[in-house]
Amino acid sequence: MKKTNMVFIAALLSLLLTGCGPATESIADAANPTTTAQKATENATEQAAETETESVTETESVTETEKPTDAETTESAAETTGAAENTTESATSAAAEQNEVFALNGPLGRYQGPDEFGSATFAASFEKEDLVKADDGTITLNVMIYRYELFSADDIETLKKGDVIWCLGSDVLIDTIEKTDSGLIVINGGIENGGRVLKTDDGAVYFESGMSDVKSYYEIGEKAFVLADDFVLTDSSDLDNPVTYTAEEFLSFDHGAAGFINANTLVTTSSDVITAIERVYIP
Repeated sequence: MKKTNMVFIAALLSLLLTGCGPATESIADAANPTTTAQKATENATEQAAETETESVTETESVTETEKPTDAETTESAAETTGAAENTTESATSAAAEQNEVFALNGPLGRYQGPDEFGSATFAASFEKEDLVKADDGTITLNVMIYRYELFSADDIETLKKGDVIWCLGSDVLIDTIEKTDSGLIVINGGIENGGRVLKTDDGAVYFESGMSDVKSYYEIGEKAFVLADDFVLTDSSDLDNPVTYTAEEFLSFDHGAAGFINANTLVTTSSDVITAIERVYIP
């Protein structure tokens, strides 16, 4: 008996034992192995095609969901650029809004020491006991030297609201500023309102002017000077009766209530020798 007939008989017996249905297909498949292989291949191909289709569909879905549109990309770039421009403009504006002005000299400028006043005219203060005559007849005066801050006219005349000026080591934020007809620069309402007043004598530099037109002085330090042989003291504290004195007369001079302070006393030196002292009237 041929092999095919034997297979057919076996399949028929299986059908009789289990009933019809899937067995019929099994008999046909068994009777034709080539057909069975073709079906298996077709099934595998269909499953692979379905899987690939699903994968492509999912990928397209993800891509469509996650990929921003050209309009969104352009808008995002514009927002980023705008934010950067705003930051730059803000920083530039802040830098342009506030300037800091410092004195040309003084505590935050070029600080001068007492030895730099050997040939100069400066504000000073002293007491009667600071004037001493040695056994050899030399008269020595120990004085406290004072200076006041000087500001560049260019800096002062361009000050505006929001700027800062440093006066005697303190920063003053400018809220209001005005220039009077007499040339004064009034900051934050002036002295009466806790502000500042700046004045110029030559148009090149400004200095801080306090009550009674007194400058804002700071201490430089003490130094002893010898009085020149032709020394002259000019006392103008009495406007109606200015008087001059020699060095010997100065020794017995009554300092009076006015005294010799930085607001009323100017000392002139030359080669570390005091040639003149002037005491002025203070209202």
